[in-house]
Amino acid sequence: MRSSVKLTEDILLKDLFGLLPKAKEILSKYGYDKLVEDGTDKLLEHRLTLKGFMNLLNLPEDSREKLWNEIQQEYNKKMAGG
Repeated sequence: MRSSVKLTEDILLKDLFGLLPKAKEILSKYGYDKLVEDGTDKLLEHRLTLKGFMNLLNLPEDSREKLWNEIQQEYNKKMAGG
């Protein structure tokens, strides 16, 4: 039986990346590259949720909504078989 991962802002980044490989590309537009440059990405992705990522990078509300919409669109594409 395949485990089910629910897509919410409380999803761990490691689970998000497993569910949606393009999520790193999306998050890069919102500052994920800073974590990669600092070398903290591998450590944080096992402890940080999507919401925590947005808080850590102090994203304004409009950026949070845009990011969440992009993640949802990618998820919906995957669920539709695309």
